[in-house]
Amino acid sequence: MRSKIFAATAILTGIFAFSFLSLPQASAHIGTGIGISLPMGGSAGGGTYVRPESYAAVTHESIIEELTVKERSGRLLLEYKVTNNGDEPYTVEHRDGQVYDFAVLDKNGKALWRWSDGMAFTQALTSSSIDAHKSEVYTAEIERKDYKKFKDDAVLVTAWMVDTPIKVSTKVTEAATSSGGSGAIFGTIVIGNGPWYDD
Repeated sequence: MRSKIFAATAILTGIFAFSFLSLPQASAHIGTGIGISLPMGGSAGGGTYVRPESYAAVTHESIIEELTVKERSGRLLLEYKVTNNGDEPYTVEHRDGQVYDFAVLDKNGKALWRWSDGMAFTQALTSSSIDAHKSEVYTAEIERKDYKKFKDDAVLVTAWMVDTPIKVSTKVTEAATSSGGSGAIFGTIVIGNGPWYDD
């Protein structure tokens, strides 16, 4: 009877240990504000795999800003979602007609690509607003032929509402090496409000 109890306890302990090892691992950096960058995907075994999706979020006051980066057929898909959890509209005054932007950065913070490059915006003062308990989603797509030109140097993607101090940034999806069979998802805590790019 004792051996059966011991065996059952060992099995439960093993299951708990495996589940614990599968939790995301994170590291923190010091600054102001807080967000989390969590590349999604993994491999059940060792070897190299591609993380198909990367995610980050920053919360300030009643606003949640989320950035999702996906690679599909050589293209890079960017989605920036701003949610107003407050009871009043969230309004931002802009110096011109541009509301948001995306940038892809290298390891030194230099912009390799910027969504707004080459675009023309009205030079009149404008404003954008998100109603209480609503979200706005902004997207961009980098075509395969364009992404291929700087893909090897791309490290981070950052997104932000223009004329606000908060930026959200996450790693570009990339090939990575899995060292074991835990299938763990690796993440990085992103803390700070920038600047996370170099004009």
